[in-house]
Amino acid sequence: MSVPALRKGWCPGALRPMPSGDGLLVRLRLSCGELPVNSASAIAALAANHGNGGIDLTQRANLQLRGVRAESLPALTAALDELGLTGASPEAEAVRNVMVSPLAGLDPSCRDGRVIARALEERLSRDATLHALPPKFGFAIDGGGRFPLGATGADVTLFADDAGAPWRIRLAGADVSSEPVEEAQAADVLVRVARAFLRAGLPRMRDLVARDGGAAVLAAAGLAAEATRENASGQVQPSSGLHHISPECAVAAVGLPFGRIEAVDLAALAGVCERTAILRLTPWRMLFVPFKDAEPAAIILKHCATRDLIVAPGDPRALIDACTGAPGCANATTSTRADAARLAAQQPQLFSARSRLHVSGCAKGCAHRGAARFTLVGRDGHYDLILNGAPGDAPYRAGITPAELAAAFTEAEQTP
Repeated sequence: MSVPALRKGWCPGALRPMPSGDGLLVRLRLSCGELPVNSASAIAALAANHGNGGIDLTQRANLQLRGVRAESLPALTAALDELGLTGASPEAEAVRNVMVSPLAGLDPSCRDGRVIARALEERLSRDATLHALPPKFGFAIDGGGRFPLGATGADVTLFADDAGAPWRIRLAGADVSSEPVEEAQAADVLVRVARAFLRAGLPRMRDLVARDGGAAVLAAAGLAAEATRENASGQVQPSSGLHHISPECAVAAVGLPFGRIEAVDLAALAGVCERTAILRLTPWRMLFVPFKDAEPAAIILKHCATRDLIVAPGDPRALIDACTGAPGCANATTSTRADAARLAAQQPQLFSARSRLHVSGCAKGCAHRGAARFTLVGRDGHYDLILNGAPGDAPYRAGITPAELAAAFTEAEQTP
């Protein structure tokens, strides 16, 4: 296939195939979560030609191509390499986990951390000593503003409350943050924190903070600790629909049901966008499509409504977390997303921002961290229903067949 050239200066993502229940899974890490529309079209074609057409948007704002066939992997790799989406080495790509505020450079109230992110990515890629970081070790650069990232699960977060606030560092599990960090030194400081973590030899930053305390970890990186302000870890999750970001920017927030978009839908979305558009990936199972004014953003939302994507705040699918499930995951015994979609259609009144549903194909609970009002855990083709808890907690009712879910939820709705 013919693939278009990427815009100058765009830092490449990665190709790291992993086995899954529906074939190989290929993850693409896009620098600063920026996806030029021409690359979106090419990725959609590759997902359809070399995989099963499913594309996941992860909680770390990465893309995953699903169901890739082993015999297609060489051709897929070559095409992604031509697009600039393969890393320098597997070791370098394994640690290039940097998430950035999706509205960086668009929201005037959000401090733009993209220069810092690219500098950090470059350090992570070229410095072999940093390749010893665990593959799940992640960084976040949160500029605050209208939709702050907040608690993302990152091990190290560089954050500012808004465009006028200083950068500071927050560690996973810590109740303190660092003294202000100058922007010009921010990437170097983040690397110092990573080195302090590596010297400790523990699996994740949260483990080190639990052992030594946040202030001690910051001190090991040459930073003083300060009390964390109340709003320092807050998150504002946006709703789908039209957002007026500034007089010069309107964003169409397109939700992906359960975090997945089919290749044909991504291709259709790219086809109606301006050719210079750059989509923004988010950790909230939605794509941001920015424009200079509201009219084209509204047109995009109208188009996406015909593709069964989420374009309205009241869509109950936006309030349900569901993992891949069977057959995509070898650990799952239930079709989580099909069952979740059926519940959303049958009983939409059950779900709200304070009454979310988590559907997990097994006890690992990959799709949602922590407790939910309703949690379904797949087991031997049936579900256990947990109220106000997480996978692993005692179930309210066990052994529910998919056909019995609606009745079980009607009963559970009466339980405090």
